[in-house]
Amino acid sequence: MIKIKNWNFSIILTIMFIVFGIFSYTLFDPVKSTELLSTLYRNAAVIFESTFQYGTLILIAFLIIFALSPKGTKVISITGRDKYSYISWGFMIFTAGMGASILYWAPIEWAYYFNEPPTGIKNNDELIKNYAISYSNFHWGISGWALYCLPALAFAISLIKNPDNPLTFSGIFIGNVKKYKFLGWILDLIFIVSIISGAAIAIGLSFPLIAKIFSTIFNISFSINFQFMVLLLCLLIVAVTTALGLTKGIKKLSEFNIYLVIFLLGFILINGNTADLLNYSYVSLKTLFSNFFEMSTLTNDVFVQDWTVFYWAWWMALSPFVGTFVVNISNGKTLRELILGTVFIGAFGSMLHFLIIGNYSFYLFSNDIVNVIALISSGETNTAIVNIIGTLPFRNFILLVYAIVMIIFMCTTYNSCAYVLAASSMKTTSNEPDILLRILFSIVLMVLPGLFLVVDGFELTKNILLLSSIPLIFIFVAMIYFSIKNV
Repeated sequence: MIKIKNWNFSIILTIMFIVFGIFSYTLFDPVKSTELLSTLYRNAAVIFESTFQYGTLILIAFLIIFALSPKGTKVISITGRDKYSYISWGFMIFTAGMGASILYWAPIEWAYYFNEPPTGIKNNDELIKNYAISYSNFHWGISGWALYCLPALAFAISLIKNPDNPLTFSGIFIGNVKKYKFLGWILDLIFIVSIISGAAIAIGLSFPLIAKIFSTIFNISFSINFQFMVLLLCLLIVAVTTALGLTKGIKKLSEFNIYLVIFLLGFILINGNTADLLNYSYVSLKTLFSNFFEMSTLTNDVFVQDWTVFYWAWWMALSPFVGTFVVNISNGKTLRELILGTVFIGAFGSMLHFLIIGNYSFYLFSNDIVNVIALISSGETNTAIVNIIGTLPFRNFILLVYAIVMIIFMCTTYNSCAYVLAASSMKTTSNEPDILLRILFSIVLMVLPGLFLVVDGFELTKNILLLSSIPLIFIFVAMIYFSIKNV
């Protein structure tokens, strides 16, 4: 039964104003809005570059020390949640690193780094190649997963302290203390805005690629109208599954999709000149491990401001959502297991995509099979990805599997995302969030990605993402203090 009186209208209306305000402003004056946001991004990236870099490195050290200390032995106990075996739990953490956006970036990310390497290696061709195939693993490795892990740790400690606390920022710092209601409102607003901005990039990158794959397979014109239809299809899938409450069905679909991903990675590894892929993986990991500290502390560099700052902001923006997922599957696990499992198993799951798909793409470029660099330089990113995957045997079948995997990931991930956003927009967390509210947030999640149809959506949402993540820096510091103090 829908109970609108339980909705927190002040937060919901504020979110609507922010999201639709940005959307309308961008459509009204795409050039000026893009220039303004780009300027704000550049200034913020320069100002907070060192904070993101050194802060993330310090966070990794904090999490490892915390995990290995006596504090790490505390057991997470969540009423009404299943307890999973270590194998099942580790598998779910592993798959949390998978998603539609990683299938976008895995084939092409190295090419951006090849074109625009860090300043210090621009005159060394061999280093440029090695860093190009290793920086993806840096951006999707333990540093990013450490950013995911901190909210999960804080949520877990909050539940140990009080099992009735909601899994939101206000739940961590305020709980149910009513005299700090306005502060709780601000914290929950930041919580919701950060997730929406993080999801906007993931969805915005994914649906044009899905459209490109379908247009290639079925010989359909890759027009804006067709891309819009695919976006509506994604919205329809998420909204319908949300409305029907297909929890068990979504879970089974997610499990099936995992097998499809494993099939894809295995198929590429076997059919993509295995010896070269393994050699590139060795070079990539060796470069990463040898230069991890240097990569983590590099500052005053446009490359870091364009890419590393963006990635740390993106991980931070989605961390509240991923944190709730990790906590909900970690019943019965210790804080030590939560930290080490999230950081290392999660990182392995993400990096595996780049070690296989990314290195296959690099192999194709190195052997003059697909000129990935030229396609990326000309802005044909979706064409590049289709051409890369299209070199595999059974071309159309593999492309179709690739698209299906992305659609299912969008369905399962953003169905859960809409649930988390709706739950944090209720006055009380004692009841399930209303279906109507979950559908509303399903729609909201698709609004900003729609800008990808009319402007350079990646650059625009990237700018919005960094600006919305700045308050998270202070919340992350507070979560570290909270974690130390309350265990």
